[in-house]
Amino acid sequence: MLRPVAQLIDDYRIWHKVTFQRGRILTTRGRDWEAFDRRELFDDPRLFYGDGRTVPAVVVRHARSTPLAEISRFSFPALHPIERYPYAETNRASGILYRPRAARDGPAVVLSHGWAHDETRAIELLFVEPLLQAGLTVALVEHPFHFRRAPAGTYSGELMVSGDVVLTVEAFRQGVADLSGVASWLMDQGMRTGVLGYSLGGYMAALLACLRDDLAFVVVGAAGASVVSPILDTGLGVNVREDLSRSGMDHRESLERAWGIISPARLAPRVSGDRILLVAGSFDRIMLAESVAALWRRWGRPSLLWERQGHYSLLAVPGRLIRRSIPFILSW
Repeated sequence: MLRPVAQLIDDYRIWHKVTFQRGRILTTRGRDWEAFDRRELFDDPRLFYGDGRTVPAVVVRHARSTPLAEISRFSFPALHPIERYPYAETNRASGILYRPRAARDGPAVVLSHGWAHDETRAIELLFVEPLLQAGLTVALVEHPFHFRRAPAGTYSGELMVSGDVVLTVEAFRQGVADLSGVASWLMDQGMRTGVLGYSLGGYMAALLACLRDDLAFVVVGAAGASVVSPILDTGLGVNVREDLSRSGMDHRESLERAWGIISPARLAPRVSGDRILLVAGSFDRIMLAESVAALWRRWGRPSLLWERQGHYSLLAVPGRLIRRSIPFILSW
């Protein structure tokens, strides 16, 4: 895709999100975030996120059948409940399991979606259906504060990244624990399992790679070294920057310290490098190329595919991310 077209799409989507999804103003109070900025957590993030091996008490309910798959909804008590905030809805993890009718001996995919999705149809068209056509089982995990987990009066994803740096870390912590719990659940059923994440979900997939070495593969799409970058360095972060400024947390040094434990380049992957694939858009206006390159270098230069796409065109037009991901996934 031509650079001007790719960047125009990104700029329009950014304008739409920051204009029509302003959300409530949340600010950081006190210095509780300093508890996340401890050397021992970076040396072994399992001390923060958990070791990832707990198999949750999953409840499964059949939802529907399609020509491609049997589809069920699943839920379980979140492995890391957020207790200091009055948002009980997010403390029950949920998602959708897609079992292909034409199953092959391929691994299961834990699918980690992007920020502020509010309906699953686009995810199914762009990601789930191609994976099913490849014969793969897919578990779409609904992230904290998204979909059914969004508290009343909020839009899907509103509370995931905000001017409250502690709430943001707690949301990522819960989301990564959920992904790990679903991976353990699938593995407990005898399935080789890996994770594919994009955008916000790419960050969480990358964090999961730093917790456990038993993932069959890790695909990180349109995500980079630090959660700080899209907030401080791009137009997408304008509203959050404004909210962070109310508590003086809009300075890079402070925010890097507060959000270091949710920034993949600050951690080392436990998954071997040959099982990691990074896919990025060279014209991306949200996950900037220098941030992706910084993660690639920090992680020992695993496979990295650059596409001549922006952020949204990498995900959707013409399905570049998923087309590049499937051969890699099937190789495991």
